[in-house]
Amino acid sequence: MEKKLIRHTLFWAIVLGLLFVGRAFALPCLRVNKYITLPKGTVEGRLDNGLRYIILPNELPRHNIEVRMVMNIGSLQEENDQRGGAHFLEHSAFIGTKHFPKRALIDYFERQGMKFGRDINAFTGFDRTIYWLSLPYHSQDKAVLDTTFLALRDWLCDLTFDDERVKKERGVIVEELRGYQQNDDFYSLKMGQNRYADHIPLGTERDINSIDSDRLKAFYKRWYTPSHATVLVIGQVNVAEIVEKLRKTVGTIPAKADKKPFKQLPMTYAKGAAWMQLSDSMQRESKLELIIPHPTIVEKTLQDAVNKQRMRMLAQCLSERFAADSIRCNVSNDWYLADKDHFVLSFRGASSALLAQQLAAASYECRRLLQRGVGQDELQQLIHTRLVHLLPDTTQQLSADLCDDFIDYITAEDRPLWHPDDVEWVRSQVKMTTSLQLQEYLKSILKAMKRSRLYAYTYVADNANAPLLNAKQADLAWKQGWKRPLESYVYRQKAQPKEETIKLPSCLKQTPTFTNASIENRKKWPELGIEEIQLTNGIKLLVRPTLDEDSTIYLAAVGRGGTADLSPQMQLKVHDAVSYVDMGGLAKVSCDTLLTVMTQQQLSMTVGEDAYWHQLLASAPAKKATALFNLAYEKLCFPGINREDFAETVASELENVGKETLLDRLLAHDSDRLMTNTIDSLVGNVAAGTERLVTKATLQALNIDTITNYYKRLFGNPSGLTIILTGNFDAAHVVPKAIATFAQMQAPQSPLPLNNSPFAAKKQTFFKGFEGGNDHQTVANYVFAGNYTPSLQATLSMKLIRDVLQDRVLKVLRENENIVYSPYVNLYYNGVPQQKYHFVINLSLKDENRQRAEILLQSILKDLKEKPVSTAELDKLKRSFLVTKDKVLTDKAPSEWKTALMSLVKNGESLHDFNDYAACLNGITPAMVQRMISEMLDWNHRMVVFKSQK
Repeated sequence: MEKKLIRHTLFWAIVLGLLFVGRAFALPCLRVNKYITLPKGTVEGRLDNGLRYIILPNELPRHNIEVRMVMNIGSLQEENDQRGGAHFLEHSAFIGTKHFPKRALIDYFERQGMKFGRDINAFTGFDRTIYWLSLPYHSQDKAVLDTTFLALRDWLCDLTFDDERVKKERGVIVEELRGYQQNDDFYSLKMGQNRYADHIPLGTERDINSIDSDRLKAFYKRWYTPSHATVLVIGQVNVAEIVEKLRKTVGTIPAKADKKPFKQLPMTYAKGAAWMQLSDSMQRESKLELIIPHPTIVEKTLQDAVNKQRMRMLAQCLSERFAADSIRCNVSNDWYLADKDHFVLSFRGASSALLAQQLAAASYECRRLLQRGVGQDELQQLIHTRLVHLLPDTTQQLSADLCDDFIDYITAEDRPLWHPDDVEWVRSQVKMTTSLQLQEYLKSILKAMKRSRLYAYTYVADNANAPLLNAKQADLAWKQGWKRPLESYVYRQKAQPKEETIKLPSCLKQTPTFTNASIENRKKWPELGIEEIQLTNGIKLLVRPTLDEDSTIYLAAVGRGGTADLSPQMQLKVHDAVSYVDMGGLAKVSCDTLLTVMTQQQLSMTVGEDAYWHQLLASAPAKKATALFNLAYEKLCFPGINREDFAETVASELENVGKETLLDRLLAHDSDRLMTNTIDSLVGNVAAGTERLVTKATLQALNIDTITNYYKRLFGNPSGLTIILTGNFDAAHVVPKAIATFAQMQAPQSPLPLNNSPFAAKKQTFFKGFEGGNDHQTVANYVFAGNYTPSLQATLSMKLIRDVLQDRVLKVLRENENIVYSPYVNLYYNGVPQQKYHFVINLSLKDENRQRAEILLQSILKDLKEKPVSTAELDKLKRSFLVTKDKVLTDKAPSEWKTALMSLVKNGESLHDFNDYAACLNGITPAMVQRMISEMLDWNHRMVVFKSQK
């Protein structure tokens, strides 16, 4: 009986134990297959006709809705006689639909303040075509969404294919192709041999010239159906309202049965080794990349996220082992295209023999890791490094950024890992990573390598007699390394220096007494949310609190005075003054101690000087405002001197005087850089005296005391200094501290003289060309330069002229003549002290169209001078300015506010006008614009800088 009881007891103990164990394993297993959480509030669904929608209410930025229509079709779906058709269709969406004939769609959205190319655009890829609209939206503008969804409906089922318009657009696309540059020299190698390589999204010039309306219609009819589309709407929206609007527009498109549904196509590569080599005259050593295509990890479930982290651990493990063994090899693993990642071992060496040796050494290390695994200490270090980077992200995202994440979700089911619960589970699994798991990942990489491997070889062209590497030799080197007898790997843990916490130096802790006597006047600008405080010592404080999540104060101190204000002789005496002084830290704190303190206290700071201005930028957590302000004050007024580092730096520079660096060699042959330098010299962007070469005599004559004295006279002068504070902080608590600290600054006895003479723009016709660019193509810059009287209204008027010009050039040269693809007009201006501007009209076109473009440009300018821009056109452009301002300068944009206010100061624009931005903008009339065009854009004073193969 006793034995029977024991047997029963053991039986139930085992059963209950198994139940508990089962439950213990069930919870993790459930999480393994759990989808990564989508952003809170996401609503997904399908309309009756098969169209999918995703809607997410989001408050950032205000008065904005992002709309995307994602077609899960692209160039892969083209038949052989339709190549380039998917891309051509994308263009066709903007040249005529049922409800928006010709250019009416672009015109409508531009009247809402949107800009074509920025807010209205589209993109074609291998497996997707994306149409996007960034809508300015206020609750009363209900019609904007109705019209937007009507446009989506037209794109899906009611494009018009006017033969003449298609013919014209063909020329535009061909020019786009001519201007496109593939920046990867090994693109054809990495693409492999598959449908992707044969169906590039842009198509070829031959493809575009051969396609016609009938082929476009056939592709459109076959693929543009609701079941292939997803509409994504993110912003200040009501979900139910959006769904109802979609039902009434795109939801009315009849469903279409997909008789021949397509399947996802994998990237495939030929078996064995593929080799490609190129010479490079600019490099001093050769480079070999061993590229291993292997299946990508799509982060769909939590386990997928764990798998991706472990793959990163493998790459990290190999990188650290290679570095420990002095193997010059970088290891990376990144998504390349479709279903493939590229695991890359990138070697560098002075000769092919050295590259082969490193390849063999890397092979040996891979085999050792595969067979011997990772020790516990090494594994824990790998885990620790991963966990440092694996943190939740609960900050509020911009709607446009959320759209990018959702497009990956729509096209590949990839989800961003952000939710704290998800991240915590993934962290728990990463902590349990074993050596065996990393070995399994390496085994899969090596198996993929055996199947297909790509060698990208770049050798030094100058060494013509040196033997070159080839695929056979590279494979042989790998095999030789694999066969070497294995020795145990000795992991040497990186010594983690224990950094002693340094007490905050007394000069950074001091709390000056606030007194109203320091304030001359203060004023609030309610429309901007800015307080302006003028101190009696000449400093102006501009305070604009924002609501970013990290509670950081951003400080910018901006003052007049720079290198161009000095005589040529003085420029040489204080050459690179800010850099030399910066290495000295503070007068009361050494540089090394200061760097440690700043790191521990989360303080950052940088100083700089250009031709006419100097500045200090700094930031710190809001709770450390006292230390931040003291740091800035001490750096402005009491910099330190590090004589030893100064002497070493000058000695190093003396050694390198006259030596040509790799960068020098690259820039000497860079036609784009040569064009930019030429334009800079014409429009006054090169300060007087900077053309003088720094000689050994100049460096030997440098004196750190002279340099420091100059720095203190420049940076320590409060007269005319503007200090800008932005970020998430309590103004009532922080502003008195700032006032008390910076009120201590006193004007130097002998302030530096300032050169406030405006730049004298030359009235000339100028032509200069450089060899470069694509075959049979010219890239031309038409430059118009001059002077203006600084004010916000003058700046806005010039920007309106820029946009009017952009519109005319697009309509005439692109849409009517089809001789350019993407012309653009840029405006550059410097208000104080140079009072100068220059417009640049950039055109990329066939060599034979250069003369035609000149005639058309001259005609455009003549027309604008003779006939004022219409009020309707000007109002449309003004609306875009207002929309842009609202979108950029939000309550959660501290950096943008800082940049805007610095620009305001440097360009002599008033806060009064900025506060009344709309009134200032609306005060600009067609007659004013016409007069300024006549004065600023003189065809007889054009400067043309271009590049061409001719």
